[in-house]
Amino acid sequence: MADRPRHPHKEIEAVVADAERKGWRWRKMGHWGRLFCPHAGRDGCQIGVNGTPKNPEDHARQVMRAIARCPHGMEDGS
Repeated sequence: MADRPRHPHKEIEAVVADAERKGWRWRKMGHWGRLFCPHAGRDGCQIGVNGTPKNPEDHARQVMRAIARCPHGMEDGS
């Protein structure tokens, strides 16, 4: 998306871009940002995305797993 900076690690950038396509929103928080699930309520899922992880590949997998575990999914009714 144009309103957020690209992540410096390509693996994490790919995961964040995929999450945005699935309806997740990014906000600048912490060291780089935070992803919020499509469920906009108070009980929606949040995932912190580190800007400088020790192992970018592992961090990308952690974010991907957290997105997959979100119980809210796409709540568009289809």
